[in-house]
Order: sequence, then C-alpha cells, then structure tokens
Amino acid sequence: MKGMTFTEARDIAEGSIEYDDHRIIREAWQFLIDRHHIRRMDDWFQKTAQELIDLKICWPAPAERPRRPYHKKKE
Repeated sequence: MKGMTFTEARDIAEGSIEYDDHRIIREAWQFLIDRHHIRRMDDWFQKTAQELIDLKICWPAPAERPRRPYHKKKE
C-alpha cells in the first residue's frame, strides 16, 4: 500500500481495518517496525512484531542514524 500512514498501518496491524491480503498486513507491520513506531506502542504490538521478526515474516528495523545537531549557517 503506497503512501501508508502511521494510523493506517496501526489499524491494519490491529485488525481495525481488515484485509484478506496477507501482503498488506505484513507491509503494515513492516512500516511500523521500519519507522521505529513499535517501541512506542503497547506490549501487544511489541511482542507481535518480535514474533514476526523471529518467524522471518518481517525484518528488523534498519539502524537509526544518529541525528546531527542543527547548525545555523554562518553568513
């Protein structure tokens, strides 16, 4: 699902929005994992995401790059 939002992904993963296509459900979980939303969600999401990763249905999130401090350009 191109252009998925956090709310759509959460609702699909939770089952509030139902899909028969397992690829869309996997994509919603991967979206949440890749964008590091899972760690701010409740235990059910965290445990389920870990199970999906352990079963190789989803992949671990890419490592976050350290954020560079904002420096204002000198004129």
